[in-house]
Amino acid sequence: MPYEAEISRGQKTLFVFLLDQSGSMEEPIGGTGERKDAAVANAINSWIHNIIIRATGDEGVKDWMDVAVIGYRTDQDGNAIIESALGGSLAGRELVTLAELHENAQKHPVTETHYDEDSGETIEMETEAPFWVVPVADCGTPMCSALHRAYEIIDNWCNQDENKASFPPTLIHFTDGESIDGDPIPYAEPIMDLRTDDGEALAFNCHLSAVAADTFIFPNNNELMPEQYAQDLYKMSSKLPESIYQRAVADGIELQPNARGMAYNADMVQLIRFLDMGTRVVTPDLR
Repeated sequence: MPYEAEISRGQKTLFVFLLDQSGSMEEPIGGTGERKDAAVANAINSWIHNIIIRATGDEGVKDWMDVAVIGYRTDQDGNAIIESALGGSLAGRELVTLAELHENAQKHPVTETHYDEDSGETIEMETEAPFWVVPVADCGTPMCSALHRAYEIIDNWCNQDENKASFPPTLIHFTDGESIDGDPIPYAEPIMDLRTDDGEALAFNCHLSAVAADTFIFPNNNELMPEQYAQDLYKMSSKLPESIYQRAVADGIELQPNARGMAYNADMVQLIRFLDMGTRVVTPDLR
């Protein structure tokens, strides 16, 4: 069965995050007051932080994953801007390691609330939280151009000798709208044809809509989807490989046969669950 290659420092995998940064991402997710761009940035920052914690041992952060975070939008003249969404000292870097993410985290102040069982009181504590991605929302949605760039990154990674036996790359795409530069499906399908010896690349898509419709996550058909854009993203999403499907079910996640890596109008909790599902294959021995 494919999708079972060991993931370790000596045999990495790749995760590519593709972020719609168009102007409509400043709108709230349907039925909520949370801005789309902020929800996505928060989810990715939380994911990076948690992955670094999992990879940290006595010898520091063990690099068993390459990561790309790519944002896409247009300028005022309609020209596509496809670039790294990482900030700080990693600005402009398309492909980075876990150690580089750890070493170059930016920090911002946050207030954490804790319940003190001894006193029965709620205590607020000021601390700092790491972040790598900030919300961006401007102009148009050049989705086809962005998918083409994701294809190039994944194709180049798969063709490197040290990665040919690796667990296949995973693309996780967040968007809220219609592509302005053509039909994205023919650009997404070739990504899912890219492969390592262990299987084809996986594509996960999260549609963040302003429509206040029911949310869903990991559907096995697109018949009940309220929008054409969501139906298109369903077609652009991979079926969950059997090994990932069985591992998720064993962990208590309810899935139907032929479930695909897609979500619609996921809230923050579901976004984290969506990201966790996309990385469910990552169970490295960290050697």
